[in-house]
Amino acid sequence: MKSKLWLALFLILSVGMAHGVLEVTVVKKDENTFPIAISKFKLIGKGAQDKDISKIIHTNLTRSGRFNAIIPSTVVDKFNTEFWKKKNREAVVIGSIEQESSKIYRLSFTLFDVYNNAKLLSRSTRIHTRDFRKVAHQISDNIYEALLGENGSFNTLLTYITVKEDSKGKKIYRLNIADADAMNAKSRIKHSSPMLSPVWSPDRNYKDKKIAYVSFENGRSEVFIWHPFANKKVQRLPHFDGIASSPSWHPNGKSLLMTMSFKGNKDIYAYNLESNRFTRWTKHQGIDTEASYSPDGKRIVFTSDRSGQPQIYIRDLATNQVNRVTFSGRYNAKATFSPDGKQLALVHRVDSDYRIALLNLKTSELTVISNGQLDESPHFSPNGDMIIFSSNRKTKGVLSVISVEGNRSYELSSYNAEVREPNWSTHLK
Repeated sequence: MKSKLWLALFLILSVGMAHGVLEVTVVKKDENTFPIAISKFKLIGKGAQDKDISKIIHTNLTRSGRFNAIIPSTVVDKFNTEFWKKKNREAVVIGSIEQESSKIYRLSFTLFDVYNNAKLLSRSTRIHTRDFRKVAHQISDNIYEALLGENGSFNTLLTYITVKEDSKGKKIYRLNIADADAMNAKSRIKHSSPMLSPVWSPDRNYKDKKIAYVSFENGRSEVFIWHPFANKKVQRLPHFDGIASSPSWHPNGKSLLMTMSFKGNKDIYAYNLESNRFTRWTKHQGIDTEASYSPDGKRIVFTSDRSGQPQIYIRDLATNQVNRVTFSGRYNAKATFSPDGKQLALVHRVDSDYRIALLNLKTSELTVISNGQLDESPHFSPNGDMIIFSSNRKTKGVLSVISVEGNRSYELSSYNAEVREPNWSTHLK
């Protein structure tokens, strides 16, 4: 049975009006969830009364599927081991927020280990009023790592495309950005022509973050770069005589892989943003497309029909050796490396359905982890624990997030728009 966590998330347009609502639905959680209590933060000062971040932390941990989190009905001032043992909690978070000026607050929190009666984590910091959500995500990551020994992926960003028909039945495409919990969502790019394949740059500072995406606004497929947090014009990248599509960033953020057509032949090129020069990485009479870099930037993975059907290939950029890596099934496409470089997430056809699968690069074992009819565009979370992809539910496009083990999942959907082409950013500073 589905356990549902409904959050109203308003997408704010550049004109200041909401054009849609996203809902987060926790579909499946781990059976062995970690029992934790997130106390309401003690609020000191008039301006602090609406600054409690316990609900954000609770929602983050619950959405991960790894925690059984509760928020006590009253503020907890002191830690009591025996009390929490009786409540079957293994960890407790207690915090406070104190106003120091009109814009600055002192935020403190402590994570307690109930059964060892010990402090696992304690922090105190001064923050600006605009940074509460970001700090809540950072604290969620801190708790996740302290209790599970793994990095969290809460202080990150999402980008995705929404498609909605206007009053005249014409499709309107919007490029959106949001926090990892789909809150604080905004859309500033809107076109009546298709947009697709948005991908975050690897920069960790907000002001440096960029999104490369494909747009048909000029009647052809072209790659653009958008600076959502800087006052810069959208940049259109050079192209040849045909299409430019499927952008993907180098881990150093200085170049992009793209599919380019030159004299009708589609191959993989890298475009250096500093020198404005192209490097051609494939040259084959087949169609080579959907390329992305390995985490160390030494290899690229791409889709090619050079064998007569779409399959996945990896090219070593030092030796120029190209190897086919998928041999199960007649259709494998849109592959991306896991953050540790040991696996690929890809689209694999099962009969007439398109599913998300994992390929172990050492053993060549292919494991299907989704069960939809049209699942596509997979991308790993920054910690490699989850995969986000687009899917169809009752003929409607939604975003699905599933754990690599397949034992946890949740969905992001809009009641009045199709949601497509997701991408997950790296961790933010």
